[in-house]
Order: sequence, then structure tokens, then C-alpha cells
Amino acid sequence: MNDGAALLLAFHNHQPVGNFRSVFETAFADCYRPFLKAIREHPSVRFTAHYSGPLLEYMREREPECWDILAELTGRGQVELLGGGFYEPILTTIPEADRLGQLGMMSDFLERYFGARPRGIWLTERVWEPSLASTLAEAGIEYTLLDEEHFHYAGVRDLHAYYITEDQGRPLKIFPIDKTLRYLIPFQSLEKFEAYWEGIRVRHGLAILGDDGEKFGLWPGTKKWVFDEGWLARFLELLDGDRVRTATYAEILDERPPAGRAYLSPASYEEMMEWVLEPEAAAAFKAIKARTPAEARRFLRGGFFREFFLKYPESHHLHQRMLMVSREVGRAGNEEARRELYKGECNDPLWHGVFGGLYLPHLREASYEHLLKAESLASPELDWTAEDFDLDGRDEWLRRDATFGLIVKPSAGGAVIEIDHYPLARNLGDVLSRRLESYHVPDEPHSAGEGKSIHELAKELPPEARSIRYDRGPRSSAVDRFFAAGAEDLDFVEYADAERGDFFDGGYTASLLGPILRLSRKGTVRTERGIIPVRMEKDIIPAEDGRVIFDVRVLNLADEAAAFIFASEWNLYQYPEEISFGEGIVRLCRGRIELEFKPVPVLRHRPIETLSQSEKGYDIIRQGISLLPCWTISLAGREEFRARVILTDRPGD
Repeated sequence: MNDGAALLLAFHNHQPVGNFRSVFETAFADCYRPFLKAIREHPSVRFTAHYSGPLLEYMREREPECWDILAELTGRGQVELLGGGFYEPILTTIPEADRLGQLGMMSDFLERYFGARPRGIWLTERVWEPSLASTLAEAGIEYTLLDEEHFHYAGVRDLHAYYITEDQGRPLKIFPIDKTLRYLIPFQSLEKFEAYWEGIRVRHGLAILGDDGEKFGLWPGTKKWVFDEGWLARFLELLDGDRVRTATYAEILDERPPAGRAYLSPASYEEMMEWVLEPEAAAAFKAIKARTPAEARRFLRGGFFREFFLKYPESHHLHQRMLMVSREVGRAGNEEARRELYKGECNDPLWHGVFGGLYLPHLREASYEHLLKAESLASPELDWTAEDFDLDGRDEWLRRDATFGLIVKPSAGGAVIEIDHYPLARNLGDVLSRRLESYHVPDEPHSAGEGKSIHELAKELPPEARSIRYDRGPRSSAVDRFFAAGAEDLDFVEYADAERGDFFDGGYTASLLGPILRLSRKGTVRTERGIIPVRMEKDIIPAEDGRVIFDVRVLNLADEAAAFIFASEWNLYQYPEEISFGEGIVRLCRGRIELEFKPVPVLRHRPIETLSQSEKGYDIIRQGISLLPCWTISLAGREEFRARVILTDRPGD
């Protein structure tokens, strides 16, 4: 029955760069492989699919059966493949040259292995900004899919058609993804789908679905529902009949013109624009939305994707590293470095919602790994350089050699905010702070059951959540701390309330003395005898043998004696099996790197753990370790204390 109506199915499949191999294996076993095998048995069912670059590379190397089925489906015209940024970047957050490079890499790959360049792309997380229209047109792309929310905000009423937009006169076709279909397929009965389809069919409209392929077997409960209980088999049998016509997006472009022109404001899907909000704002938005009538919803929206860079300082830091390395790779013109850069631009570690994303340390580690590899290939060494790395209006100091790279932030306690080890391509400072999230105040728990999207599932906080406390800011290293003398029972992970100095977040003066970066501050420490003036000096000394030495001096500027605990706080991305302790020495990365403290301190250490949500519930995730070497010192008037911290690479040990 061809009356002009059509069901357009687009399934987006993705696993992040750096995800565990076991996750890839499970995804293919429970989702991708059985889905492709089921589709192959119904050659009249036409649809569009997107596989991200990491999945395509894995499939080609390790999943020959799936690779061959996909080639068969595309070869007979049953499946249209979508392009996109090869390593799944948020296109709006990377430079134009990288946008075109990633898009071109995917188009070249699909043409080489599947015989056709893509006409459309899957837009990562549907993060749209109007300038993308000209970028995509320049890349030879005709269309993309966006969430229906984008169209609501633009006042578009008919969501069962496609439209055309433009930027600088460069056109792009845009399809609105039907949110109702997203929640119907595959979570509800076929009867509900048929009733909804009938309403679209009689108006000769397009039923447009674009959604995650992982909902067919990988999301909680879906394997049983979709495959074991036969939902997908029944759905494909329905589509095989003459009541529902399926088509690819390219076929619709060739059959009918767009319904009109539309200009869409920056947006993503509805859930994403709520996840980006801070908890207080999210609660207010939820309350306003609940009492806003449907006809006024066009004027009500949540946040903007780039606000993740405000909400999470660690996300902003990673994003700025992407941009820095992109500039360096662009100047070097090294193609191997460019591929590493593109891998490092994968979107997942930049944001957090119902999926772990930023909270998953192995994904952040993978991004830094590829960025550092790209940096080593493109621009291996850098003398001390002052620049406003994080765009806060104040200079940071950067340096790197073949072994270590440092980013130092004088304005925030003279802290080291990044410690890179290039031989291992590891950012040792990649530690996520603990912060309040909206879901830490849980909904009423209920049974997950079948037929529920992950966006609809309420989750119950685990008992361990009661022990999670929150940090007052990002975690850095070489941070100067002062505590009351005798505070041996200090719960140092929660030491903010015990702090007696004003150095840990105060501004330091930075000056360059040859190869030495000197950080200094005159501040105060509260002691039992009152407030005393103290001067701190930290010299960061790159040694010729690859070591980095931190010389610390604490000078009592008062005439009277003073006693207190001085500590140097270090927060490091390390798993438990990677770290060991000796007298005054901490061995990192299974002994490859040493952190030595002189004189030998009392060394306290605790894990840094966060509470986050995922598709399956809540996770307590180890983000790293907090080290606090403590020296109890008593200084006469005008006397100083000296300490040294030595960072050493031991490649031959």
C-alpha cells in the first residue's frame, strides 16, 4: 500500500573510543549481531543505519559475520548508511578543519568498503548549531536528523515531513525525529505502534525514527523483551506486510520536496538539555515545565550543550586540551598525529547524563591518551610558556619535554592542574571531583520491568551513597595546605573545614628564573597563638635527566614562633593495582613513575570515589587517589621550612 506515507527507521550504533573490549563483545553478542541477522531475513524492510568509526573498525577486525551481513544489506539496497564524524565528536565543539576532516574520513571509509558516499549524517547527540548547515554542505552532505524539540522551538507544527535550512546560502535538509516513536519502539506493544502509524498514514506523512540501536538488546531488559519474547520478530513481520511502507531517507529525498524552510536554534534532544543544568536549575526547570501548557512549550527549553563546560571544570579542561592539540597538529601537518587527535575528540568524556560519560575514568583516559600521542607526534617539546589555557582571563604556565608535561595555574593556589607522562601517554592529573548531581535526590523507586526506556526508569540510591561527600572545586596537585598542629586524626579527604591557611585557593605570583618557574604568595595561617603571616615559595625545576623537582619553602614572617602541619596535596589518576608505597616514596603506574617526598613525611592517602548513574542504575566509581604528605613543623620567628618533591620516570626499572 503506497499512498505516500512511509516509516523511516534510522538506527545509530556507537561504542566510545577506549571502551572495554568486553563491552564491545557483549554489544555484538546481545544486540548488533542478532539485530542484523533478523533484518537479513526480511529483505523488504528498508532502513537507514549509522555505525560510528570505533564500531566499524572493531567490526571489520573482529566481527566478520556482522561485517559481511552489513555489506550484503547495503549491496542489495536494503540499508542506507549514514556518515558522521568518524570518531563521533560533537561537531560544534571542534574546529572547522577537524569537522571536515572527520566527516571526510567517514565518507571515504564508507565509499571504500561499502561502495557509496553517504548522503546524510548522524549528528552526534543531535547537538545542533545553525552554522553546521554550511559545514555539512561543504562536506557534501545533503541531510541530517534532529530531534523534534529543535523543530518545536522553531515553531514548526508538522513533524511528519522534512524541511530545508541554510547557512550562508548553503542548504541542508533536516528531518525531525519523532519523540513518540522513540518511546514506542521497541518499548511498547505493536498495537500502540499500529494505532500511531495509522494516524500518520492517513495524512500521507512520514513517521521518522532515529534512535540508538543499543535499545535492541543492550539497554537493561531489552534483550529479553526484543529477542527472547519476540518483539522484534513480530515487528519485522508487520513491516513485511503491505500496511506499513518502509523507506530510506535518501529515497524520500528523491521522491518529494521539503515541506518548507526552517531555521533552528541551538539545541539537542530534550533530555540532554535537562542533564546540562545544575541541580537547582534542573529542579526549577522541572517544576516550570510541569505547569506550562503544551501550546507554550515552544518558548520553554533547558540548557545548551556547551554549558557542560561550565558545569564540569574537568570537561572544560579536556575540551581545551582538544583545541590546543588541534592547533599543534594543524601546524605540524602530521597525518598520524591527526588520526590520534580525531580519536581524542570522541564526545563521550565531555558530558554526563543517564550514561556515565565524563564519570567513566577509562573514557577520559582514552581521550587523553590519544591527545598526548598526537601532541608527541606534532610538537614534542615546549619551554615554559604563559598563556590563558582555560580562558578565565589569567595566564597558566605550560611546559613539556619528552617525559613530562605540566600545566600550572598560579591563580588557583599555584596548583599543577595537569601532569602528563608522554611515554605512557597518561595524564596523571585526570581526577574528577565529587559533586552534587540532580539524581542524588532520587525519585521514588519502582520496578524496572520491561517496556521502559532508560529515560523512564527510576533508580534507588545504593547504601554506599550515604558516605559520598562533595568537593568545593576541582582536584589538583602540589597544593599547599595548612592544618592545626596535633591534628593527627585529620580526615584529610574532607579537610576543607580543617584548613588553617589561605594558600590552597589563593593567587600566586609566577616568575621565570631561567628554566625554573617560581610561584610565591604572602598569606596567613591561623594557629593557636593567632593569625601569623607566612610566605610560600614553590620552585618547579625541570632537571636534565627528565625529572621534575618541586622545591617548597615555608617562611614564618612573624617574630614569634609558630607550629602547624604543612601538607602538599596531590590528586592522581591511579587504579589500586598501579600504586605502591615505600618510605617517603609513592610508586605510580606499577613502578614506572616515582613521587618522592623529602624529608620523609607522614603520608596519608585515600581513594577518591564518585556517585554516578548509568543505564543500569548507580555506580560508585574510583576516580583516583588523594595523597597528603604531612610535615609537623615548629618555626621560630623568621625561620623557614624546606621540603622537596621529586617526580621521576624509571623506564628501566
